[in-house]
Amino acid sequence: MTAQRYDIYFSGNTLEDTDLATVKEKIAKIFNANEEQLDYLFSGASVKIKNNVDQDTAVKYRVAFRDAGALVEIRSADPIEANQATIKKQAPGSPDVPATGSDDTDTMSLLPANTGSLADCAPVITPASLPNIDNLSLATPGTVLDETESPEPLQIDTSELTLAPANSGTLEDCQSPKEPVPIPDISQLRIVEPDD
Repeated sequence: MTAQRYDIYFSGNTLEDTDLATVKEKIAKIFNANEEQLDYLFSGASVKIKNNVDQDTAVKYRVAFRDAGALVEIRSADPIEANQATIKKQAPGSPDVPATGSDDTDTMSLLPANTGSLADCAPVITPASLPNIDNLSLATPGTVLDETESPEPLQIDTSELTLAPANSGTLEDCQSPKEPVPIPDISQLRIVEPDD
C-alpha cells in the first residue's frame, strides 16, 4: 500500500493578531522570494506551493508557515479524494468544513452514532408543475377507443397445400443441395521410408 501524498496550497491567510508586513517578511525568507513573488503568494488566490509530498514534509511546511504567522491548506494529492473533498465542501446546505491543514479544527465536532441526517446534502429539486387534466374523463368499459377501420384480410391461396399425417415425412426435401467437392488425384504420392 502506497503512502498518502499531499499538495500544499497557500492563499494569503494569516493568523489573527499578526502584522501582514512581518508575515510577508518571514515568508520571503522561507522562499527567498522577491516582492513580485510575494504579491503573487498573497494575492488571495489558492497557489500550490508544494506538490505530491509525504506527510512529514507537509507537516514541516505547515509548522514553518505557522511560525511565520501564516496558514497553509494541505490537500490530498489523490485526485479522487480531492474531488470528493471538493464535492463535500460545495454540497448545498452543508456546513463549511475546514480543509485539512486549517487551524479551525476546534469548531468541528462529531455527532453521536446513528444520529444526524443527509437530507441537507441532497440537491434541491424543484417539482415540475402538473398539467391541467380537468377536461379528461375515463371511458366506460368496452368502449372502442381506436375507431380506425381494420385492414382487409390478405387473400392467400392455400388450396395446393396438404397436411402430412402425424409422425411421417422427413426434412430431407428441405435441405439445400450441395455439389460434392471432387477429390484431387493423389496417385503420384509415395510414402518415403525413413533412413536408418
